[in-house]
Amino acid sequence: MNIHLDEYLVKARLDEARALAAQLALIRSLRPVRRPVRVAVGLALIRVGHWVAGRAPKRAGNPSRVTA
Repeated sequence: MNIHLDEYLVKARLDEARALAAQLALIRSLRPVRRPVRVAVGLALIRVGHWVAGRAPKRAGNPSRVTA
């Protein structure tokens, strides 16, 4: 094959690869940032803890003394 033809084919493939890389970078930049797994698990545990605990118990107006 001709060296000039080889150079043309290589240049065309490089241009294609660069265009695809630019397109993927644009798509990646538009995607929302994902939370790390540890943050998601921590927030889920906090929600479960609040759900299990329910409401805080009502305080008594006057605490009574316990005699033994």
